[in-house]
Amino acid sequence: LYGNVTTEAYYKDRPVKDPGLYFGATVKKSLSHLFGLEAQFAMGDIKGKNVYGSYFDGQHRFNNLLLNGESDAKGYDLSINGVFTLGNFSWLSRKAKKFNLVGSIGWGYINFDPSFTSNFNQKTSTLDTTGVRYSKRGLGNTDEFIVPAGVGIIYNASKHFNILLKYRYTVALGSKLDYTWDPAVYHESYGYAYLGLIYIFGKKEKNIDWVNPAGEIYEQISDVKKKIDGLAQTVNNQLADMHNTIDSAGKATDKKLDDFGKRIDGLNSDFNNLKTTVNNMNTGGSGFFPSVYFPLDVSAIQYSEYENLASIAIALKDDPKLKLKIIGHCDQSGSEQYNQALGERRAKEVKDHLVKVYGIDASRLSTESKGKTDHLAKDIDSINRRVDFKLVK
Repeated sequence: LYGNVTTEAYYKDRPVKDPGLYFGATVKKSLSHLFGLEAQFAMGDIKGKNVYGSYFDGQHRFNNLLLNGESDAKGYDLSINGVFTLGNFSWLSRKAKKFNLVGSIGWGYINFDPSFTSNFNQKTSTLDTTGVRYSKRGLGNTDEFIVPAGVGIIYNASKHFNILLKYRYTVALGSKLDYTWDPAVYHESYGYAYLGLIYIFGKKEKNIDWVNPAGEIYEQISDVKKKIDGLAQTVNNQLADMHNTIDSAGKATDKKLDDFGKRIDGLNSDFNNLKTTVNNMNTGGSGFFPSVYFPLDVSAIQYSEYENLASIAIALKDDPKLKLKIIGHCDQSGSEQYNQALGERRAKEVKDHLVKVYGIDASRLSTESKGKTDHLAKDIDSINRRVDFKLVK
């Protein structure tokens, strides 16, 4: 308590040296990720203490001095406060997602019963020599308006529990808190720090105090940028392959981003191998089917893979009894669940292409996904993002 006991002793603007204990409860309703309203109740002791030098030599008395004096106001306060989630004002992603900064300001009412105790006898203007302290009661049960303001830190312990450490400074609009009344004093004040346990009601996935829409958008943009950077690297690699193809084959490639020329050179060899596969299959053997490759996080078939799919279609048309299992694979990035679904989408895209473009009977084709569990090449992700074909006897 910061007070001004002018009628009993020299006791002015003294801070807390013997703090009282306070208990309270708060109910808050968040209106947005930035603002909310709360009703706050607290009760206990507000104390202000001063050990001020007093002197009495038996002959001379120094009045208006205070020796070991203390004001004590017992009561409770109520307030309605606006609450600000300061950590959510940032436009960038907040990395420390376990901590958040909050502030509040409001208007309320305090009811109290003040008293004053000192070793200085105010009635006889003498010092206590018996060890008995002199006490006076103030104005009795009374009240004043208050303006509380606070700042604190919230710790996100779990989905339904948070911990709050906060300091609240309160201005009382009057001079009665320290037991006396002085018309020249327009306000007195008190402050306290408190530790609170917060329970969050509701079944939402996240508490709104921990959701920063601007930060969420920033993180999504950052993820998109990473994907764009990955695609740009893929394109650069494809352009490098295309440059090598132009140098070796002596002809330009139009709208091709990978080693189209090299695969054209090997198409006749692949086709002959495929014929051998068909012949072997008729005698119960197995052969080679070219794989179909995909960029990072893509299931759509690239133009560069159309020639390989054409050779597969030729083999299927040459032998109506031929049946194939289409197996989708992924690289090591991403979760197992996500890659399992991505591998299935790649296999289905290949099957749909053979059915729609070349009229292959869908009953002759089955699909399967290996996800990220069966990688072919170590540390070469572009080889692992593929679809393989397996003979079904």
